[in-house]
Amino acid sequence: MPNDIKSKVIPIFLLLPALSIMFFLYLYPFILSIVTSFVDDQGHFTLNYYIEAITSYGQDIVFTFWISLLSTFVAALVAVAIAAYLRLSNSPFKRFINALYRFPLFIPMVVVAQMMRTFLAPHGLFNVMLLQLGLIDIENPPWFFDWKGLLIGFVWKQTPFMVLIILGGFQMIDDSLIEAARSVGANTLRVLLNIMLPIARASLAIAMILTFASNVSTFTLPYMLIGGAVPTTITVDIAHRVVYFGDWGTANALGTISYLMVGIFSVYYLEEMTKRGVYE
Repeated sequence: MPNDIKSKVIPIFLLLPALSIMFFLYLYPFILSIVTSFVDDQGHFTLNYYIEAITSYGQDIVFTFWISLLSTFVAALVAVAIAAYLRLSNSPFKRFINALYRFPLFIPMVVVAQMMRTFLAPHGLFNVMLLQLGLIDIENPPWFFDWKGLLIGFVWKQTPFMVLIILGGFQMIDDSLIEAARSVGANTLRVLLNIMLPIARASLAIAMILTFASNVSTFTLPYMLIGGAVPTTITVDIAHRVVYFGDWGTANALGTISYLMVGIFSVYYLEEMTKRGVYE
């Protein structure tokens, strides 16, 4: 076999197992779920599944979008603060914080959900802490098995992941830029807003998009905290539709709607990065 042909065939041959796994485990089910959301049991084109999804679960679709977006922004604020502290601080507590913030990364979501059920229960640890501070009446404790509990759970779980990505972007910033800003009187907040975040904006965007996608696709935490209450997330509705009705069409329609939620942000990010690459 000639060398030029061999140089083209061998890489493809080496990549074939990985590409096959990606196709059969991810791409094929992804395409199939979209196609079957438009096809009825007789094989005819239909929009009934989407009509059913929007009619029955419209409130849950909106809830999924805004709670995922809200938790992403809150987690981003916390992650930026932690990453900035780790990048700029020389405090003796830096090593301790650097080790502590990664702890949630190694905890599965099902364990996080069970922890949050215990922590946020009406007479759980969180309400007991609020009681000790005199902020609540233990006879009528606040209810956290709703969007508030989801927000706390998502932020606690996703913040360390975002810190790793954002901190990586901050670490690539030359120290001379930071020292130059400080030499002309910029405080830490100014350095963060005017130097670090603009330079590391790509890392921040990646972290937010990946976190939003993860929040939209999470099933365990919403299921264990909210269950069948209304509103809940799309993932709980998909499971309910399949388990109790055997309705794969509506379930696939809900899944396709979740793809669109994530896809909008992904396409926007890719377009913005492409434009900056062209203009820069």
